[in-house]
Amino acid sequence: MGMHLTCEETVALLSDFQEGVLPLAQYLKVRVHLFNCPDCRTLLATLRAMPGLAAAALALEAPLEEAHERTRTALAATLARIGARPAVAVAIPAEARKLLAANPDLPMRLLARTHQLLHRERPPLAQPYPLPQATLDQLPGQEQWLWQEAQDGGRKAELLRDPAGQLRLVLAYAPPSTRLPPHRHLGSESILVLDGAMDDLGRTCEPGDWVHHAHGSCHAPTAAPSGCWCLIREEGTVRLLDPADWAHRLGTAS
Repeated sequence: MGMHLTCEETVALLSDFQEGVLPLAQYLKVRVHLFNCPDCRTLLATLRAMPGLAAAALALEAPLEEAHERTRTALAATLARIGARPAVAVAIPAEARKLLAANPDLPMRLLARTHQLLHRERPPLAQPYPLPQATLDQLPGQEQWLWQEAQDGGRKAELLRDPAGQLRLVLAYAPPSTRLPPHRHLGSESILVLDGAMDDLGRTCEPGDWVHHAHGSCHAPTAAPSGCWCLIREEGTVRLLDPADWAHRLGTAS
């Protein structure tokens, strides 16, 4: 069991959480997960309501089995919602939260809104690009996106750019198992995984996960065998730590 609980792990602990018998460390993990997960809060509320539902059923003329069936149906519906949800990160990284709190720019606002949509509302993603329609509605038309393609099948489109040219919102696709060359950020980068997965600094990032790299940070993410689509807010430039590797792998053309 990791530092952050999944919905499945949280559901398994809810009864003990409700009864107050969890060890402190597990209790705190469940509290954090519940704070960020509306589906698990709904399930907990249903569990807490069960004694009252049973008492009400005893006071009614309707058969007790009918009341039990209603409770089972409510629980099954909540559990089905949890089971159907993608694996998503709940928390926005602390450095990204600071940027959001300080008069955020449009790319940051769109990134935060898309993260919220993926986590809470989980709308169907548009085709052929895996973005929620509510995000697409706030972007320039797709005919205005500036695409670059790589020889290995990777591609990215600049969706927005600030007038000074140092802040961009980018949609990027990395083909299966592609490893980006090591690089250092001369400015910050926020990555929101839309589809597929990637490994970044030892962490597997899946749909809804938000990763933030501060100015001066270094990394070399690798796409999963399923490939990876990301929405990225880029600020400043990057410095390649192995330019020869970059030239060998990428060979981009506008």
